[in-house]
Amino acid sequence: MIDAVLLFGALNVLFEFVLLCMVPPKWRLRLLGSPHACGLLHVSFLLLNLIIHWGTLIGSMASILAFVSSIVTVEVARRLFGQIKAGRYYTVGFFKYPIGEIL
Repeated sequence: MIDAVLLFGALNVLFEFVLLCMVPPKWRLRLLGSPHACGLLHVSFLLLNLIIHWGTLIGSMASILAFVSSIVTVEVARRLFGQIKAGRYYTVGFFKYPIGEIL
């Protein structure tokens, strides 16, 4: 049972990271810099998993793990890509973007 929960958690991390990579850099950096947008992202992954796995113990545990792993995934994405807070680009990631691409 716990292996299924961990597998769902790993798939959620992969799915969320791929979704974050698909967002254009201008919007991705603003999303990663906004605490409200990140909170909405975490809660949406929790609700999406609760809706999909409604009524099962494994599904409820996987939803809670998806919420926790969403927090970790966003922190990893912040370290990898950087973030924009209050209109200022904080380059803390490995990927550097040209100014014309993020403004």
